[in-house]
Amino acid sequence: MPMRDVTNAKGLGDLRTAITNRVHAKPPQKGTAHLDLYLLSKEKQRLEKEVTRLERQQKRVREHLTEVCQTIEELEKEAQLEGSSQMASIDLAGGKKEPAPASQYGQRRWKKMTLEY
Repeated sequence: MPMRDVTNAKGLGDLRTAITNRVHAKPPQKGTAHLDLYLLSKEKQRLEKEVTRLERQQKRVREHLTEVCQTIEELEKEAQLEGSSQMASIDLAGGKKEPAPASQYGQRRWKKMTLEY
């Protein structure tokens, strides 16, 4: 693992601390190997659960990204078709077209007023 310092770390989780390096103030006692094995096995289980959770989350994000990309493609095709049909209607109408009524979009028209400074 490359060495991370404060300037290269992307977050606090990337920094190595005394806890993450398993550095203790007092020297290890004899006979604590079983306790260390137990603690490390629990840490391993926790990390494996986190990996599976992250894989599921990554799968959901990828699926959502695929859906968004498909929707974008469909809307771009629809916009191109509308654009070409609008161009044809503008040419037939003499180049000037009235704005769509506000009721078509479910909103009211804005009231306009002039301001003098």
